[in-house]
Amino acid sequence: MEYRTISPAIPPVSAISLGSWNTFSRCAPGELRTLLARAFDCGINLLDVGYYWDKPDTEDAVADALNGLGTARERYLIAQKLWLWDYPAESFEAQLSRSLARLRTDHVDIVMVSRPTAGLVFEEYVAEVTALIAKGMARAWGVTNFEPEQVRRAAALCDAQGWPRPAMLQMQYNVMRRGVVEGPDYAELFASGDIGLCAAHTMEGGILAGHLMRDRVDPPAFAEGVRPPERNIARDSGGIREEIRARQPRLAALAARIGATPARLAIAFALSHPARATVLIGATRPEQLDDDVAALALVARLPEIKAELDALAIGGVGHPKLFNPHNDI
Repeated sequence: MEYRTISPAIPPVSAISLGSWNTFSRCAPGELRTLLARAFDCGINLLDVGYYWDKPDTEDAVADALNGLGTARERYLIAQKLWLWDYPAESFEAQLSRSLARLRTDHVDIVMVSRPTAGLVFEEYVAEVTALIAKGMARAWGVTNFEPEQVRRAAALCDAQGWPRPAMLQMQYNVMRRGVVEGPDYAELFASGDIGLCAAHTMEGGILAGHLMRDRVDPPAFAEGVRPPERNIARDSGGIREEIRARQPRLAALAARIGATPARLAIAFALSHPARATVLIGATRPEQLDDDVAALALVARLPEIKAELDALAIGGVGHPKLFNPHNDI
């Protein structure tokens, strides 16, 4: 496993991290303990956790599995999502306190916050997040879907106030959905070295691995009992998912040509980003995890197939809008 330092406040993070929506919640208790044990054996040390609108027991399941394993707290890091669904009526501190109780720990290692909505005072927003670190509830913080200028503004504000800078920026990024991250604004930001990329949605919800039927069910339909095939996945920003499905056989054929699975090739692509801090995967079985970790050894071969990989990129990728399960459509 490879590791990169993203903050002086926490140990270096593993190149591959485990978690995300509809990951831990899809495992039976014994399966989750086995999965986490294998992850730790592989050198993965970062778990992405959150309270999810359709999987509200995720944090409890993770806590049960970790306690069942008896894993020492210093052996793993927790990146905890904080949402804007009820913010600012509910403070970040209140939200994190509830999550810490579910996780049965006194701190998380990174809190990940979404880009602020219109009407929020940016300075107050950043102050409230960094206050969680001052109170010992978190050790570092990161951001999700911040615009480049927001990242720079946050860093400048933190430098001026003596607060810790954001440690990493989580963005949707995969071999086909890459236009935003690789666009000029984000490319300049990542090239500066001021922040690392946490690559998410790297498998397009499993579609890149061959689960072509997977799709999105929005909260209103979900509340009425509509369920997606296999599992729910993120919204299709930019409306490119049908084209992703159409191109997946080309990815699979390219992977077969170099002796890999399409999942392994897709993960290797995300790992190859020069500003990569970590790549977030949603494996739920040990054999999936083993295949994903094997992607580390595949990165060195990607220059051989760069032209074919670049031909898989799809134009028109959209930046995800802010999500709120109370009113999302």
